[in-house]
Amino acid sequence: MVAPSVTRGTTLNRGWGLLSKVGLFRLRAILTTALALLLSLIFIWPFLCIVGSTFNPIDAIANPLIPIPSRFSTQFYELMVEKYEMHKYVLNSVLIALATTVLGAFAAALSGYALAKLRFPGRDLLFSIIIGIMLLPTTTMLVPQFVVMKELGLVDNYWGLILPSIGGGAFGIFLMRQFMLNIPTEMLEAARMDGANEFDLFFRIVLPNASAGVGVIATLSLRGSWNALLWPQILISDVEKRLLMPAIVMLNQLQVADAFALPVVRATAILAALVPLGLYAYSQRYFISTLAGAIKG
Repeated sequence: MVAPSVTRGTTLNRGWGLLSKVGLFRLRAILTTALALLLSLIFIWPFLCIVGSTFNPIDAIANPLIPIPSRFSTQFYELMVEKYEMHKYVLNSVLIALATTVLGAFAAALSGYALAKLRFPGRDLLFSIIIGIMLLPTTTMLVPQFVVMKELGLVDNYWGLILPSIGGGAFGIFLMRQFMLNIPTEMLEAARMDGANEFDLFFRIVLPNASAGVGVIATLSLRGSWNALLWPQILISDVEKRLLMPAIVMLNQLQVADAFALPVVRATAILAALVPLGLYAYSQRYFISTLAGAIKG
């Protein structure tokens, strides 16, 4: 009669031990989630305050630490379009960003395919040079790049912004080359035996299988082109051809003489931030895994 009671006591102890472990796990999860929410709120609060301040009326006196506007108004956004004509610079940036993204992603995919799957003299040396270019700071290439654009007559010309990006950048070529290594060579050899040439292989087999990698390159290229500031400032001096980020900087310099400049700068910056935020919100499902897989390959 003692054995059943001992067994029952042991079972109860195990049950209470399991419940205590589950309770400890839930407590840790609750504390971790609460800490993450608190830190997120701390980091996002200044952004929320800026967003709220852009919806205040022009004559409102509001607390800058409270993200709720005193009275909802879109006057600063109306000034952004009617007085400062920032929509023109938005259209200029959209044009350049789309052109550099499409051409840059295509060139990076084509270069990555050649470096990964084709054999030609100097291939490894060329890839080593590309790796070396990745180690150079971008600012060290601004002066020679400007000299080349000046000799080509592309100063104050949008092609001066597009052409340097068509190569996809050293990192884009490196990333696509690593991604192309994951494509089975046997599949390409079978297509060659069926009579497919290199262009058929690239457009019908390689690109469909590398669409995720191309999407990553396009995302990075679009973000970089949209947020570009220094190179467009150096190359483009025509006010009508100015891009969005240099226009925001120029408007910010007028805040001493213009009382509405700073609020309009905030409103324009909020709209400009929607593009990279939307990109990462759309591509976050596969962005990190694709990037890690390409680098691993």
